[in-house]
Amino acid sequence: MDLIFSDIHSNLHALRILLRYAKKRIIDRYVLLGDLVGYGANPNETLDLIRQLEPRVMVRGNHDRACITPGSDAAFSLPARMAVSWTRGRLTEENAWFLENIPAGPITLDAGYTIAHGSPLDEDDYLLHPREALAAFDGFPGQVCFFGHTHLPGAYELDDEAQRLTWITFEPGTWFPLRDGCKYLINPGSVGQPRDRDPRLSFLTYDPSHRRVKLHRLDYDHAGASRAILAAGLHSNLAERLHHGI
Repeated sequence: MDLIFSDIHSNLHALRILLRYAKKRIIDRYVLLGDLVGYGANPNETLDLIRQLEPRVMVRGNHDRACITPGSDAAFSLPARMAVSWTRGRLTEENAWFLENIPAGPITLDAGYTIAHGSPLDEDDYLLHPREALAAFDGFPGQVCFFGHTHLPGAYELDDEAQRLTWITFEPGTWFPLRDGCKYLINPGSVGQPRDRDPRLSFLTYDPSHRRVKLHRLDYDHAGASRAILAAGLHSNLAERLHHGI
């Protein structure tokens, strides 16, 4: 079973709950889709935990890149730029080196699926609309690509025979079987900053042998994460949105 997650954004409170869940299960591999840092108040503690995960495979996110590459956050919002600057000034040398060496996506794994942060065509692109997703299906081999970046859990299903593209919303805790003859772009949502109006952290498990995915939503201390953001002097918007999942 592969545990697939994305967009932790230095939210140590959420990450600890995710890892507590994983500790009680048999996880074959941890698969991270980028944006380990940015926004939240605990970048070093978050990266320390991530570095301990074995076996793991990951791609970088745009916030990971921005936090070690000055000037690459020009398109970010003011709260995001403030968080990037704050994070960059606090990363330990070891964690900065770790971020710098996370590869860009896409990467195709031995289990036959691809991982990317944004679109498999461009790590910075958001797959928010069907027209964008349709083009992205040309960016990976095989049946499945897992991506992050939007913080919205769900999947685009492309049925070539019926010439139909569908957005699928997963029911948490229920296996969703991948259909023969279809290709999928699948998003696990966000661990550290959900944006689907559900403040619970979000991630997926994937069963490659049976070609099925399951969405998980877990409560965590978002009030504590919010207080940590404010105590760090980061923008209040980053704290407030955690209460509402926006």
